[in-house]
Amino acid sequence: MNGRRVVVTGLGMVSPVGNTVADTWASILAGKSGAATIDRFDVSAFATQFSCSVKDFDIAGYLTPKEARKLDVFVQYGMAAGIQAVQDSGLEVTEENAPRIGCSIGSGIGGIGQIEKNAEILRNGGPRKISPFFVPGSIINMISGNLSVKYNFQGPSLAMVTACTSGTHNIGIGAR
Repeated sequence: MNGRRVVVTGLGMVSPVGNTVADTWASILAGKSGAATIDRFDVSAFATQFSCSVKDFDIAGYLTPKEARKLDVFVQYGMAAGIQAVQDSGLEVTEENAPRIGCSIGSGIGGIGQIEKNAEILRNGGPRKISPFFVPGSIINMISGNLSVKYNFQGPSLAMVTACTSGTHNIGIGAR
């Protein structure tokens, strides 16, 4: 280590038991489970018919309808959590500190909804029917990229795709 410190200054969360840090924490303390029967698609052919999906999420408080329409729902979740974290931090981005402020997010996988939707579009209508927003709306680093643009972060904009260790990797990246 080089002696530099990493400070987590703000928290944000979108989860199966709450769409803010406070709601999630209250659910955890109450022993609430996020598991529920899958109702987003037909699961009759599957042995497992429950999941821990995000519930009652509304992107309207975070992005305009036009912005949201271009992004896979997992990017919307990341944007909401990131916006919450920036607001919670009280961070003031200035011309002087903007180059030293970066954004690094972590995930294991994402964009499945857009991949599935566009595979069906390709099958039924051919390649010309695929939206030009398909790739930029579904790749994991669009969360950090969009947050960096929104808040004028001019430091590194990164995405760690290391599943369960993404948070730990991001702390390590921050220390560098």
